[in-house]
Amino acid sequence: MPTIDRRDFLKFVVGGAVGTLVSPLPWVSMDEVAKWTQRWAPIPESGESSYLNSICLLCPGGCGIKVRLIEKRRAIKIDGQPYHPVNRGGLCPLGLAGLQYLYQEEIRVKGPMKRFGPRGKGDWLPVSWEEAFAELTKQFQALRQNNQTHTAALLDGRGGQGSLSLLMARFMKSYGSPNYLRTPQLGDTEEMVTGAFYGSRSRMAYDLPGAKYILSFGAGLLDGWGTPTWVAQAYREWRKEPKAERARLVQVESLASTTASLADEWVPVKPGTEGSLAWGMAQIMLSRGWENREAVSSGTSGLGSLKEVLDKKYTPEKVAKVTGLPPADIEKLARDFSSAKRGVALLGRGKGELPISFSEAAAVHTLNVLTGAVNRGGGVFLKGEEGLSGNWPKVTPDGTAERGLAQPRLDSAEISKYPAGQPNYTQFFINAAQKTPYPVNLLMLHEANPAFNLGEAAVKAAVERIPFIVSFSTFYDETTQLADLILPAPTFLERWDDAYGVQGVPFPVYGLAKPVLPPLFGNRNTGDVLMALAKGLGGSIQEALGFENMEAVVKQSAKAVFETKKGRLADSPVPEAGKYSSASFESFDKFWEGLVREGSWYHLENAAGAGQGKFDLYPAALRQEPEKIDLSFTYYAGGGDSLLMVPLSLMLLQNGYFPNPPFMTKYLGEEILKGNDLMAQIHPATAKKFGLKQGDRITLESAEGSIKVGVQLFEGAMPQVIFVPLGMGREAFDPTLKNRGANPYPMLDRILDPASGLPISWATRVKIQKI
Repeated sequence: MPTIDRRDFLKFVVGGAVGTLVSPLPWVSMDEVAKWTQRWAPIPESGESSYLNSICLLCPGGCGIKVRLIEKRRAIKIDGQPYHPVNRGGLCPLGLAGLQYLYQEEIRVKGPMKRFGPRGKGDWLPVSWEEAFAELTKQFQALRQNNQTHTAALLDGRGGQGSLSLLMARFMKSYGSPNYLRTPQLGDTEEMVTGAFYGSRSRMAYDLPGAKYILSFGAGLLDGWGTPTWVAQAYREWRKEPKAERARLVQVESLASTTASLADEWVPVKPGTEGSLAWGMAQIMLSRGWENREAVSSGTSGLGSLKEVLDKKYTPEKVAKVTGLPPADIEKLARDFSSAKRGVALLGRGKGELPISFSEAAAVHTLNVLTGAVNRGGGVFLKGEEGLSGNWPKVTPDGTAERGLAQPRLDSAEISKYPAGQPNYTQFFINAAQKTPYPVNLLMLHEANPAFNLGEAAVKAAVERIPFIVSFSTFYDETTQLADLILPAPTFLERWDDAYGVQGVPFPVYGLAKPVLPPLFGNRNTGDVLMALAKGLGGSIQEALGFENMEAVVKQSAKAVFETKKGRLADSPVPEAGKYSSASFESFDKFWEGLVREGSWYHLENAAGAGQGKFDLYPAALRQEPEKIDLSFTYYAGGGDSLLMVPLSLMLLQNGYFPNPPFMTKYLGEEILKGNDLMAQIHPATAKKFGLKQGDRITLESAEGSIKVGVQLFEGAMPQVIFVPLGMGREAFDPTLKNRGANPYPMLDRILDPASGLPISWATRVKIQKI
């Protein structure tokens, strides 16, 4: 068997060099990646070792971690907590590199900073926390006195997970602003689909280990989708079975990614046509009578109307023209999926971080409905509200706050033109730039970097109209550089925090983060900052945030978990199937003591929220504007001298709020980053058509902007498409990132989903010019 060096292994992980693959591949999991990336850790100082359990908050997975300390004053290694039910001792590369966020001083904000020069120039003056609080309180008091509480906004990049998000939303409500906003995510799409189908909004979670046929519509299962360690656990389970009984993974995607390369079947379709394929499969299943009639006959409405539309618009011949798949292949997929035992269809492109269109998500979920895969083993579970704040004191806004809360939201989420309207921070910045429906006077940012994800120009247009901006960022990121005041939060290893519910996991998990070390630079928890601000403002605002500190906040949330009288702590090996039972605790104090020690609680019963009663297979969000909600995504049309640029979301390249840690950047293969050039993957035949060869430098230009990239020839790329990785092109952070590569985000077409208003930009037409 040929050997694989570190460089070749990592090429394989990012899916860029299929030619380096060998068979068999027994180590295809996050754990193996972790072993490689951990080898280059700095040599630690000597001394007595101790270990503390906590959770990782670098992605929505909330994996259990075990941090090794020397003399209880320096953290030297992060491992997975072996008894955590999701990661079970494994960690992804990002989690293993977490110490670099703690100790990389160059990128961290060390204490409160006040801008004294022009915005964006990096001119900062250190101030005391007392001075910072005085300035912050003055700004909020002025808005209250002028009845302008509604002109304050808070952008939460955590996506509403955990007690800190609840506290931030609570502060905004008690202060009198309807503008608590979250960065868009796939969960928003899931909520609007379940809300339309079932009348109540739920997140989707998948019993992947129990599935026998997994049909993925662009979800990069082995490229970082959802919770990577959970997917890795499932993948190992699938491959344990004898070949004849093994689970079958089918990947629908336009690139031979890591997931497509390791799937049992790769179905290449034109980018953006995954929804069309799903609707086409549904049409075949209904016309052939292949649906699970027991699942769709009882309590179902809209079935006849849906079938009528599908028969008119999504016959195999019509879908074939859109997707590029032959009609026979579409019928085979429909037959295989409908006849599969314990099949499930997955939605969400790339890592599953961003929203997709309502129609695409509805199409994929319809396949699960038609096969009876909803709320059953090996299928998709609809998780209802977790209710962490159920035992918190009720918020009672005063008269000033009530007037502010009556104003429309700045993100237009409740406007009737979007039948499945969702919070939308893209629309917020558009409205802020236009001062519509009213100006934004104060903006707070928590773990959000829209200047990178939306593009600096788009955000600057809004920022120029906002008089005062506060960033709680731990780092000097691109958006923080535009702030007036920085009140930096500690890292996840230095603060109290929590996370309830793990993305894509069907059973309840509550994770507790605690400080394994005191904050290195005296930075303060954002929750503590908001509580101090509430105290300064007084009245009903102080009452709403009347906790002593953030430790007391998460302790209050933990009481809600304890009061379920279910579940157990992660203090012993996860029980095998059929041997699980809940533990009992004599008091909350004993439960809290154990939770602080072990870091996690879980209950191994799959959640089943919505989808238990009546549902509508042709909801209003599809009926209202059937021509606009067209599954063929006609805005991808074009050709000739242009290509379709598709952003590429990779396991080893972070593309959100958190910058890529140096360990991961250093070991990106040259097919991703060569010197300072970002490499774009293109099929050799397409390259030849444009007179390009391996290593050429080109300019990609869209209607929104342009970037310079290198040419990486790849047989696994769909012709007439160019794939550009996300995560580089940073204008902030350390030399391993700053001014290296290019950022495709600002180039993406500004496409809003007609059903929800959410940004669904993905593929974008670009022109190529050789440099």
